[in-house]
Amino acid sequence: MSGTSGPRVGRCITADIDLDALAQAYSHRPLSAAGRSHAARAVDGLGAHCRALDVGGGPGHHAAVWAEHGIESFVLDPGATMVAAAANHSGVSAIRGAAQRMPLGDRTMDVVYFHLSIHYGDWRRAFDESLRVVKAGGAIWVWTLGPDHHASSFLRRWFPRIEELDRVRFPDPEVMAHYLRRRATVTLGSEVEAKTRPAGEWAAAVRAGFVSTLQLLTPAETAAGMRAFAEAYPDPAAPVEYALRWTWLKVRS
Repeated sequence: MSGTSGPRVGRCITADIDLDALAQAYSHRPLSAAGRSHAARAVDGLGAHCRALDVGGGPGHHAAVWAEHGIESFVLDPGATMVAAAANHSGVSAIRGAAQRMPLGDRTMDVVYFHLSIHYGDWRRAFDESLRVVKAGGAIWVWTLGPDHHASSFLRRWFPRIEELDRVRFPDPEVMAHYLRRRATVTLGSEVEAKTRPAGEWAAAVRAGFVSTLQLLTPAETAAGMRAFAEAYPDPAAPVEYALRWTWLKVRS
């Protein structure tokens, strides 16, 4: 897969994400306390012989948290670099594959988990596969970003088209819940994660492409946004404060 060369809007834009390039940028996305909490919640109460699958789990940070809890932990990701990174975690098994066609047997997982990954590809097929793979009485967890986040994201301030792109890429949580309620019990919730990092560190993360939607901007858009950010934060040590407005879904099969 490769990055896009010009502005595009449509559900096909996810195919333009270069997953290997994104993997290289993950050094700018260390596991936060909130991320660790999200992972731990997914396996709370599970025993050591239970199995959890992180779909689109990238370098395996969340699955590594499960392994620390004695859970049999798996990452499924289409990116070769991501899978190689995930396999480096002790107790984590990494599988290359897509959410829409999981190379796993029926009723084999106690937990199926998506953390900022449900927007890659056909989310309906991903849920159909998740309901096939999860055990009876098991749970599917989804952490995603909805319209409230897109309208107020810090990236949108510097790169206005980010909101338009993300509204296309990310399925609406209410629409997902409606689809799932035909076959499962669904609970929705929200959480705000406050973040602070030095301006220079944030700028370096953007230049590295630490958020996949940044790959879909034109070079001119990226340059203009970075100039505006540098004018607002001329001191690289100045703290930058922003928030991630999470929406979560817990699905009981």
